[in-house]
Amino acid sequence: MQIYEQLTYINNTSLALGFFDGLHLGHRVVLKNAIKIAQKEKTSSTVITFKNHPLNVLFDQNIEQILTIDEKLRLLNKIGVDNVVLLDFKDISGMLAEDYIQNILVKYFSPIAITTGFNHTFGYKKQGTSKLLKSDEQKYGYKYYEVPPFVIDGDVVSCSVIRNKLQLGNFIEANKLLGYKFYISGNVIHGEKLASKLSFPSANINYPDDKIKIPHGVYFVQVVIDNKQYNGVLNHAYDINGNNKTEVHIIDFNRNIYGKSILIKFAAKIRNQMQFDDAEKLKYQIRRDIAFTEIYQHFIAGMKLY
Repeated sequence: MQIYEQLTYINNTSLALGFFDGLHLGHRVVLKNAIKIAQKEKTSSTVITFKNHPLNVLFDQNIEQILTIDEKLRLLNKIGVDNVVLLDFKDISGMLAEDYIQNILVKYFSPIAITTGFNHTFGYKKQGTSKLLKSDEQKYGYKYYEVPPFVIDGDVVSCSVIRNKLQLGNFIEANKLLGYKFYISGNVIHGEKLASKLSFPSANINYPDDKIKIPHGVYFVQVVIDNKQYNGVLNHAYDINGNNKTEVHIIDFNRNIYGKSILIKFAAKIRNQMQFDDAEKLKYQIRRDIAFTEIYQHFIAGMKLY
């Protein structure tokens, strides 16, 4: 997959347009359509997206992402996209919709096809919609495809719905809409070592600043280390100094992994944060949390996630 961080000429390509935060199941239908057309016409598929969230530019907000840019690019490569063009939204936010089609999409990509989701908008004050892309088909010589809403169990698969579920800690439902388990990654750092004193050693990482925040609590997770996956119990809470801490006890694992990069996939929430009067009560609860992972593992095993 080729990655371009500025406009470049990629002629006769099959375009997919969108910010694609999360690359959820609805996004994947858009991308697969663009890829399918490219393969049929023996040309390339190209995603045009942005380095920064449009709302961060338009309203000076700080929208935390479901996926970081690097994570998004890795998934786009895995899905099979040929090219990704990462634009700075600030550079085009003031363009009229028709100018964007003519001077960006047509000028640089002379697309044979354009695919978007049903709610895709573009151009100054969101003047550009699927209707405009459809009406310009003959004028610019492309075929436009609008992907309708993707619905699972009554939920339209959208970033806003997924964000809400993640912020509530509902990973079973969020993962079902994403099509994969929400995850974070980072290098293992030294912590307070309190868990080790309880005979449940844990790996600590810093929760990424640019990822959507999840509620404090205890979670059933799966930890990937050196391409091997282990079950774990993760505690996301405040430490004794009032700072956020993220630590995971990896079940049936006993290796020194300080400094090593690990990936943590969230499967389900086990419980809310609790206070304990003494160490024995905490140890008993941790044993119960570990036992719960066995129950959750069998329950989640039937979910078709990639």
